[in-house]
Amino acid sequence: MEVLQLQSQGKLYVVGIGPGKKDLLTLKAYEVLKNADVVLGHKRYIEFIKDIVRGEILESSMGKELERVKIAVELAKDKKVCLVSGGDPCIYGIAALLEEYIEMNNIKINYEIVPGISALNAANSLLGCSVSGDHVVISLSDNLIDWEKIEYRLRLMLRCDVPLVVYNPSSTKRKNNLKKALEIVLEERGDVEVAVVKNAYREGEKIEIKKVSDVDVEEVDMSTLLIISSSERIVKEKKLVTPRGYSLKYEVGAKTKKAKEIAEKSAEFLRKLVPGDDLRSEIVRRAIMASGDLGYRDIIFFKGDPKVCVEALKSGAKIIVDVEMVRIGLRKDAIAAINFAKNSEDTRAADGIRNLGKEINGAVVGIGNSPSAAIALCEIPYKPAFIVATPVGFVNAAEAKEMIRNLEVPSITTFGTKGGSGVCAAILNCLIEYARSD
Repeated sequence: MEVLQLQSQGKLYVVGIGPGKKDLLTLKAYEVLKNADVVLGHKRYIEFIKDIVRGEILESSMGKELERVKIAVELAKDKKVCLVSGGDPCIYGIAALLEEYIEMNNIKINYEIVPGISALNAANSLLGCSVSGDHVVISLSDNLIDWEKIEYRLRLMLRCDVPLVVYNPSSTKRKNNLKKALEIVLEERGDVEVAVVKNAYREGEKIEIKKVSDVDVEEVDMSTLLIISSSERIVKEKKLVTPRGYSLKYEVGAKTKKAKEIAEKSAEFLRKLVPGDDLRSEIVRRAIMASGDLGYRDIIFFKGDPKVCVEALKSGAKIIVDVEMVRIGLRKDAIAAINFAKNSEDTRAADGIRNLGKEINGAVVGIGNSPSAAIALCEIPYKPAFIVATPVGFVNAAEAKEMIRNLEVPSITTFGTKGGSGVCAAILNCLIEYARSD
């Protein structure tokens, strides 16, 4: 391996040391640490790399970040200095403080940022790819940002229905922040699975997959990273996976003879249960497949011809659904009404339907979760082209669907309390596929 030759004049390296395991250091980080005249950082991070260092070591404690930056800048005038940061120095690390300090004080200095493996990268690799594409990241530390701003951002992030990575979830002085954040998650996304990763790649490593309501605030500290799952998650033992979407494009599933036999038997069974090659029969089969409930054969009600929906989609009608759980399951772009909610005493999905207003005219509307959204749809003066309404529940669900059936709009509904976002998405996907192939 070619040894990195450091410049003879002074230079400051801001070095990300990753999760703390030496074999996860980058080659660049290893070389600059080994050849530095001075290495300084928080004593916890210094402990991970001190046996690499040949030069002088300066340790400090939490809350003295600015002091470390000032010392590093001064020493770097004529020495090779490494200012270390856990994970990556640019992600909740010390690099931003250095940039601000030298800019605001008009300091000219020779410096370089050496990236490192972030806590997200480390935890993600242990979980089997919780973050595989779009995601959002937030810190619950209110040392530098007011809690009101953190809460505002958190709510917006949760409504995106992508994995949410939580840095700095708790400390001895901030237990209440995590408690409040988990309550917000329950409000916005429900009691979904959350990965709790403590000390990734370090001594005391612990990985747990829990429901949000089961997270013990007392067991979470600054060495812990949380990943709040999206609706697409796959959970198995200590793995929390978010599919990237390859299965929609490629044949990534099992294609063995046995797998094909199972698929053929399932299709054969459903065709015996619900015979027919027409669109209505296929919709019923899709609902049964999505729910595993044979009872859907008897509770799906068609008002008008579902081909009205197919024609509307072919003509470019937009799709509006009540919640993200339906939107994310569709094979076509859609609008989730819940994202248009404002301050209201009603549910956010219902408020969103009202706020969309004229957007409802001529649209295909899917209600899979919220009975109140279905009721709101019946009360506004705008007329969709077609409605799929399968809200689930024991309060107002059956009544809301009866109200939909009384509208002068063609629709597909379910009788009684059964339904759900999965069933709604399955029906809409069937209609979307027909529109594309017809």
